[in-house]
Amino acid sequence: MRKEVLLAVIFGVLLGAIILIGINLANNSVSSLPSSNDTSSTKTVPTPSPAKKSVEIISPQNHAVISEKTISLSGKATPDANLTIITEIDDLIIQSSAEGTFSAQINLIAGENTITVTTLLPDYSTESESITIIQSTTLPE
Repeated sequence: MRKEVLLAVIFGVLLGAIILIGINLANNSVSSLPSSNDTSSTKTVPTPSPAKKSVEIISPQNHAVISEKTISLSGKATPDANLTIITEIDDLIIQSSAEGTFSAQINLIAGENTITVTTLLPDYSTESESITIIQSTTLPE
């Protein structure tokens, strides 16, 4: 029985020493890091410039309420870009002009219409912009 108690005490002392060494190493490594309040070195953080959109819907405005069944959608995109226009009724594929403008006639359903214009970028990724148009036969006064 005395052997077991002696082994338990030795094991406890060794385990405590290992934990104490680990805590000491952690404190030393944290204290050697530079403090964030160091004013001697000036850090400049670059502010990102807003990314230029590859596709932008100009007309009609988002959440517009319209009484007509068709609208003229117009916008800007990369010059000579292939564009897809997806609505509840139609799926169109068009190309923007050399100046980067596009337009298309869009048929609307009664109620909410989501129109999404997507362009394919040179790196084969896509960029989209969506608007919602409400088609109503009775406009609010």
